[in-house]
Amino acid sequence: MDKKEKTIRIEGKDVALHPEHPVRFACMEHADTQIDEYVDEFEAAPDTYRAASIEDDKLDKRCRECGAPAEIALLREKGM
Repeated sequence: MDKKEKTIRIEGKDVALHPEHPVRFACMEHADTQIDEYVDEFEAAPDTYRAASIEDDKLDKRCRECGAPAEIALLREKGM
């Protein structure tokens, strides 16, 4: 694995991420708009996971749009 490779732990597994695609969170109310914004900004559809499955306490797991507790995580897995 490349030393610069960014990984995140999801449900007990280390998942390699595309470094140019951030991890973002959304509540269910704003999931569709956040997915659309992700696609518009990065020209790629994000992989989605339950926010609770992301095992990283350093990440702000609040909706990017309204600040409510997030239920969906948006990210891009490397190799997907």
